Amino acid sequence: MANDRRPRGNPTDARPRRSTIAAALKDRETPLRVIFENIADVVYLLDVEADGYRFVAVNPPFLEATGLALDQVIGRRVDEVIPQPSLGIVLEHYARALANGQPEYWEEVSAYPAGKRFGEVMVAPVRDPSGRFTQLVGTVHDVTQRRVAEERLHRMAHHDNLTGLPNRLQFFASMEKERQAATEQGRCIALLYLDLDRFKLVNDARGHSIGDELLRQVADRILRCTRVRDTVGRFGGDEFGIIAPIQHQPDDAARLARKLLEELQRPYVLDGTETIVTASIGIAVCPMDACDAEELVQFADTAMYHAKQAGRNGYRFYTPSMNEWLQERRDLEAALKRGVERQEFVLHYQPQMDLVTGRWTGVEALLRWQRPGRELVFPNHFVPALEETGLIVPVGRWIIDAACRQLAEWQAAGLHDLTLSVNLSARQVVLEQRHEYDHHHVIADEDDGLCEYIERALRTHRVEAGSLELELTETMLMADVEKTAALLGRLKGLGVRILVDDFGTGYSSLAYLKRFPIDALKIDKAFVGDLSTDLEDRAITRAIINLAHSLNLGVIAEGVEHLDQLAFLRAEHCDQAQGYVLSRPMPVAELTRMLHQGGPPMGAHARSGRRAHDPRPLA
Repeated sequence: MANDRRPRGNPTDARPRRSTIAAALKDRETPLRVIFENIADVVYLLDVEADGYRFVAVNPPFLEATGLALDQVIGRRVDEVIPQPSLGIVLEHYARALANGQPEYWEEVSAYPAGKRFGEVMVAPVRDPSGRFTQLVGTVHDVTQRRVAEERLHRMAHHDNLTGLPNRLQFFASMEKERQAATEQGRCIALLYLDLDRFKLVNDARGHSIGDELLRQVADRILRCTRVRDTVGRFGGDEFGIIAPIQHQPDDAARLARKLLEELQRPYVLDGTETIVTASIGIAVCPMDACDAEELVQFADTAMYHAKQAGRNGYRFYTPSMNEWLQERRDLEAALKRGVERQEFVLHYQPQMDLVTGRWTGVEALLRWQRPGRELVFPNHFVPALEETGLIVPVGRWIIDAACRQLAEWQAAGLHDLTLSVNLSARQVVLEQRHEYDHHHVIADEDDGLCEYIERALRTHRVEAGSLELELTETMLMADVEKTAALLGRLKGLGVRILVDDFGTGYSSLAYLKRFPIDALKIDKAFVGDLSTDLEDRAITRAIINLAHSLNLGVIAEGVEHLDQLAFLRAEHCDQAQGYVLSRPMPVAELTRMLHQGGPPMGAHARSGRRAHDPRPLA
């Protein structure tokens, strides 16, 4: 850029006399010349002339930085040597600073001298013996590394290192700007709070590196679903936020949520294995729900929890009534923590009948909570909270120990042919897989893995291992086939039996079933409930029984409530059945008396085919 301005207050009509600096630079023996030649910074000396600034002297770093030869620089104007405007602008700024009495001037430029680097330019006047301003001496200090470090620190402070998305701090700043703009323009903002379903199970079972890769893929998919004007951020863990400017129709946010859910549930390829992970989304709208950023996020978070409670892989809009639910949830979690500490849980037992002999052959242990001041609480009201808080792990250990203790008492009382089944939680299975993966016990509060404490319970109570059955759902089996097969192999090595619970509701294939050391399948009660009227359920139940027998597996039907259901199962050669038509779950003392009788007391409700009097869920 041409610079034909001269410093105000310093007019000159003729070329000034060379300064003593210029003279000293010509003598190679002077200390000034030695410094000039060897200093790492760019140094240059300019004459101040009527048509601009001309180079009098430059040091080697200047020539190296510009790629020019000395004869291409000396005697030429600044704008002829350096076409980038940076230095010219600095000199113009300096002229103004000098006119205001500033003795020297510095400025950082971003195009020094050939671009892509950053330099800190310093300019100072050189005056002749009479005090006239005749020359400028300037230096350029390369601050590229400092600037890159500053930008990196700034990015680290405002962006998530794993996904590159804005972090919580930057997200809130962006939301405040968007809120102000929306207020001025009379439009709305939808805040979508997205949380992956059961991400912790993947992270714990397959390691943090796989979990990190999953989060990166999720971030990429979210970006593909959103618009340029939307803002996507990561709050931390598996939680993401999306700021979506919308018109006055919440349907715009709903469409985006559906698009995200559809995209996110497609299989992910992680370390060569396909993994399915879904998401739950909560939506809050500004200004209808709130205008404050923190409050808006809180409301969207609350709505997201409702989406999870509704079955996951869905979305919910915030409503004020959700706050009451959230407080109830927090109270429940606090009460559960106290319940674990105070040992408020008990086991009830539901027997299983052999459909050939009509005798009791097994018992399933079912968890109940004796919450102080309330009726007995059934597991569907509190087990999900146990899972999410991680309290299911100590409770699960207690269940196994209590079950083995009870088995020992029954065996001592002569009930040697009785098996007792215990449901394993997904959390327990994941921690066992992680225990095997990390032999340094990164989970400080878990001294032993699942296999170790089952083996210890069997040994402590001197229980015949074959009488203990462990139930896992299809979904748990298929989460990671390789690790699950290895885990089941270790469990079978203890001598216990393995059952697949809720069979028919997951996505197991015959090929996978053959890989697992399974002893029996339990037909989900969803198929048993309508056996009397639904031809499709009858066909599915018949197919499961035939499949189990073809694989030399036992088969148990649960949720049997009517005599005609029992008759169908017996006719199809189902091995065992459990349900209210035979017996409700009951406390141990009551069940023990019934077990010694040898068979089910076919009460009035059984003969009539009606359901037992207690309508609450059994699971």
